[in-house]
Amino acid sequence: MKVIQLQEQLLEGTYLHQTECEAVIPYMDDGSEVVCSVKRGRVDKELCLRLLREEDKVCATGSYFVGVDWIKEEELAVQVSPKMNDGFEIDYVRMLNESLAEEDNFEHLEDLITIRFDKPSICIHQQQDLLSIFLITEYLNLLQRIVRKGLKKSFYMVEENLRNKAKGQILVSRTIQRNLTKGRVTDNVCRYQVYDIDSPENRLLKKALLFCRKQLEVYKNAFDTSYLDQKIRNIKPCFERVGDEISVKSMKTFRGNPVFKDYYKAVEFAQLLLRRFSYDITLVGKSEIDTPPFWIDMSKLFELYVFSNLRKVFTGKNEVRYHVKAHYQELDYLLSPKEWAEPYVIDAKYKPRYKEVGISIDDAREVGGYARLRGVYELLGLDEETARPIKCLIIYPDQEQAERFTFTRTEEPSFEKVSGYVRFYKLGIRLPVIQTWA
Repeated sequence: MKVIQLQEQLLEGTYLHQTECEAVIPYMDDGSEVVCSVKRGRVDKELCLRLLREEDKVCATGSYFVGVDWIKEEELAVQVSPKMNDGFEIDYVRMLNESLAEEDNFEHLEDLITIRFDKPSICIHQQQDLLSIFLITEYLNLLQRIVRKGLKKSFYMVEENLRNKAKGQILVSRTIQRNLTKGRVTDNVCRYQVYDIDSPENRLLKKALLFCRKQLEVYKNAFDTSYLDQKIRNIKPCFERVGDEISVKSMKTFRGNPVFKDYYKAVEFAQLLLRRFSYDITLVGKSEIDTPPFWIDMSKLFELYVFSNLRKVFTGKNEVRYHVKAHYQELDYLLSPKEWAEPYVIDAKYKPRYKEVGISIDDAREVGGYARLRGVYELLGLDEETARPIKCLIIYPDQEQAERFTFTRTEEPSFEKVSGYVRFYKLGIRLPVIQTWA
């Protein structure tokens, strides 16, 4: 089995290098195409990668997704890495970790990762395993939220061989086997109910935590994991009274209680992590691993990252709202600063080219359309007949800018105007990058 390496954001009409073409051509007929896609929201097939063979060339069209998938199952796979057009590599783990520092982002993780457990696994190098590190980062941030509130106590059944006493239900056959046949006539094997933190739910969470701790050792030479290691050091003492013995069947079948949202999500991520490693901790840390095909939506990650940075500036209630729905549409952010003169409709576009060029017509129409929705005017308390058009702002990656917004919530800045449009602006923000590789 072979794996070819590509990078994200391949523009339409990009031809693969000769070595990549030579790897792909034997598996594609002339004129045929391979399309990798995912279901995202209302869109059944969101494009991740398209390969089209044109005689002895292969034309690639990429998107804002990174991941691993099959070109031909069991024979040729493709891995798309999170690199921007200038060749540097985004520190996607730090982006995700900083995004999850904003608690509201936990409500918007859907569609960030798509995992295809229904397809055969693909063998890749451990340090290229984006899926595991993403799941670990999300999981540790969820656990951190849980332990801040304290581990949840639950009722669960315990089976114990009690000496000189009985409690709950006596298990007659086991008592005979373990005690009476050995002359211990006053001992009883009993099953009884306990209300404590050493529940199957918490055992499942601890088991996944142990997987995370061992797996992070693999990534130390790839990028800085110190902030994740610190999370584990803070979380681990809270699980000291919780065992880690739990059957594989329980790991697979356990269902969390949706009433406790944080726990429910944590159980889902724990099961994903454990399933990712086939419930076998001995697979963690190997140099080569098998991963299910998966895709990570980097544009979604950028949305989460921008939102967390906006919330650092606008700390007031409802000053910045994420995924506002109006007239069957959903805009990224609605900004209504209490100390600025006017509100903004804001959209995050994971398009570094906006540093050099103007906004595309399609993006201008999209954001401009959001700013004309009656529901938006109503949310902002504006009179649609007399109010001026709502200002529009597009935020995009720009590595020459700061990693934090430099404006404050008390004074509205002068954003860069978009040529040809009225009250339309753009703003860049620097993304964290991996500085060095060992």
